Amino acid sequence: MMHKRVKLIIPLLGVSVLLIFIFWYYLKSPLQFYAGGDARIHCVGRFDKTDPTAPKAWAPGAYITFDFEGSSCEIELEDELRFLIDHNYIEYSVDGGVPKRLKLRNKFNRIKVADNMRYGIHRVVLCKNTESANGYLKLIGIRCAKLLPLKKRKKKLLEFIGDSITCGNGADNSQIRFKKGKWYDYHNAYLTYGALLARELDADYLLSAVSGIGLAESCCGNKYTMPDVYNRIDFNKKHKKWNFKNQPKPDLVFITLGQNDGLKNESLYKEKYQDFIAMLRVHYKNSTIICCTSPMASVKRKRQMKKSIKKVVNDCQKNGDNKIFFFNYVGTYNDGYNKHPTIQEHQLMMKELLAFLKGLKLC
Repeated sequence: MMHKRVKLIIPLLGVSVLLIFIFWYYLKSPLQFYAGGDARIHCVGRFDKTDPTAPKAWAPGAYITFDFEGSSCEIELEDELRFLIDHNYIEYSVDGGVPKRLKLRNKFNRIKVADNMRYGIHRVVLCKNTESANGYLKLIGIRCAKLLPLKKRKKKLLEFIGDSITCGNGADNSQIRFKKGKWYDYHNAYLTYGALLARELDADYLLSAVSGIGLAESCCGNKYTMPDVYNRIDFNKKHKKWNFKNQPKPDLVFITLGQNDGLKNESLYKEKYQDFIAMLRVHYKNSTIICCTSPMASVKRKRQMKKSIKKVVNDCQKNGDNKIFFFNYVGTYNDGYNKHPTIQEHQLMMKELLAFLKGLKLC
């Protein structure tokens, strides 16, 4: 009799355990929707928050980061789909793992960034890889079991002001061979020297950059210069102004502009450079500014640039600005598309800058 009871109890226990597990899994597994404007999502970059539920950004390298509890996570994004054909690229990473680069395919996209991972707490970073000319990227929301508050800690903020080099233009041919795609198919803002340096220093970063732009003169059909559009949210004169007053101030600002100026008129270049620094100082009184030569410039152009920029920096220092420095790239990096640096060369550029910062004890 006892033997029969044991035989009956064992299956019942098994069924009970299974039901408990299913009930527990049901409570844990459903993905809840959290709007893109949720305060637990950290947005870094020039995000337009006019719609408080769905922030959007144009700038290359603008990124979001958040923590979630669970095993799966989806992110819903709206692509501006400029000219009805130009899609943005994104890059995302979970728990600091190998980043994944992805071209958006639709106007509205649901990206599965985590799927059946070990249940627990995970951190996601998602970055806009393409620049303002590709249009905005809007964060509709996040789906996960539970969105967690980010642990707040003071991190340094680095800003990189530049042109196509700083955007990551022409750098990445991992998915489409050079000359086989469109100009933006080779963008990778996530793996630019600026983003790499920031992550090396455990800092946040901003990429304030536009392909073809200069200080006194731009190229490639651009009818404006960086001083014309730096105060715009998407670096376009037709769009609304960026509110510097309510934003965190960068600890370090790197300026890498001059490749597109051609330096046919060096005196004008120096004048515009000085004016631009004066404009920056209105917004960033205490930031350290580092003025850099172009890492893809020819020997002749780099020599010209070095002479002009050093003169600007020296004049600023003589006028009492002790938080401005000159940096000259030793290497020339132009093995990518249209002689831009490759993602491998961006790594080398980052190392040059890192050594410079350490030498001055700025990091």
